[in-house]
Amino acid sequence: MTNQAEALKGIRVLDFTWSVSGSTTARILAAFGAEVIKVEWPKTPDAMRFSMYAKDDEPGLNNGAFFNNLNAGKKSFTVNVKSERGMEIIHELLKKSDVVLENFSAGVFKKWGLDYKTLEEISPGIIYMSISGLGHTGRHKIYGTWGPTAAGLNGMTFISGMPKTHPAGWGYSIMDVIAGYTGAFSVMTALFHKKRTGKGQYIDISQVETGLPLAGANLLDFTVNKRSSKRPGFPPGNRSVTSKDHRENNYRGKVGCPHNSYRCAGGGDNDWCTIAIFSDKEWSTFKHAIGNPEWSMEEKYDTFEGRVSHQDELDRNIEAYTMERNKFEVMELLQNHGISCGAVQMNEDLMENDPQLKVRGLFERLKHPLLGERNLIGLPIKMSETQPYLHKTAPLMGEDNDYVLSEVLGYSKEEIKVLDEQGVLWPNDMPKDEFKVVRPLW
Repeated sequence: MTNQAEALKGIRVLDFTWSVSGSTTARILAAFGAEVIKVEWPKTPDAMRFSMYAKDDEPGLNNGAFFNNLNAGKKSFTVNVKSERGMEIIHELLKKSDVVLENFSAGVFKKWGLDYKTLEEISPGIIYMSISGLGHTGRHKIYGTWGPTAAGLNGMTFISGMPKTHPAGWGYSIMDVIAGYTGAFSVMTALFHKKRTGKGQYIDISQVETGLPLAGANLLDFTVNKRSSKRPGFPPGNRSVTSKDHRENNYRGKVGCPHNSYRCAGGGDNDWCTIAIFSDKEWSTFKHAIGNPEWSMEEKYDTFEGRVSHQDELDRNIEAYTMERNKFEVMELLQNHGISCGAVQMNEDLMENDPQLKVRGLFERLKHPLLGERNLIGLPIKMSETQPYLHKTAPLMGEDNDYVLSEVLGYSKEEIKVLDEQGVLWPNDMPKDEFKVVRPLW
């Protein structure tokens, strides 16, 4: 990958982000070749440094697996931004940067004296991107959010869970990832605008708003039909039509039958496949593919309406067939006949068994100085000229201090030594090689 042209080479990003959303934006920019300098402080580190340790690893500041994945390709610079001298250094760095990123609660950066107006005065033409729960305008801008609260506010929680039970939520905060990607394409658009006009801009992203498109047809249904979200009957599961009288269907509409997930041989949690058939012609092809079993030849299944009216029975018959076969075997057979079918995959399938992901090179193997070789998730993008890739593993905290101070800012070794002795670059009461985590996140 190293001989590939880098779309963002020469762009410097000053990264104040933490957790997932903002770190994802910075990670993407780094994969496209931007120099991303993550600003950190050991006494208030990114919480992701304390998450997902390998089972035999002693928790420490530099060996959190989640942090390694989220911050691949970046540099780490430690400086006490709450000290006068530390903030002076930040101002110097801003003058040499193209982009600044943060995802604190609304108002935090302003309290530091780094609102957009001030940033523009320090570094004319700079691009400033912020991600917060509800954005930096409006009466609720000061509200704090985490994944579950943001999902509740944008309607995603309401449409989760099984019918007639409480909303379940979505587990991992998918909105963190969506907001991160939104931030990345926003910054790239702003860079394109700056190239044409010479003007920077402020990008204000609300994580709650980035999740609204995920509700999809749920919102569209209200826009078009004034129907509220369907609970307790929603979600209906995989079926296109969910009631025998055909009056209830999911937001795909009455588009297919059979249209469901089916248990396969093995009986494990992930031994399932999904099958979706959208026409009578596809149904005929499906019957032929599985050998025209006697039950499939019954006239009641010949039409869409007939299949819907008998779909409980139909699903049982199909599952009797799939339960005798491996999920990948079923997928390959039906796909070879032009029928949409997919194996239901879990972690081990994705990481070890999926030949398509291997061919496409989604997972990149990099060697971390403490964690050793690990597979990291690359960017799900293929580009003929400027393919993004993970340039390096995540940085050890403060490992690039000398580079930032000497090569970017032009400090001498003596000046750097003085800053170190003054506690500007690392707390004087905190040994660099003895940091231990009291309570890892997970």
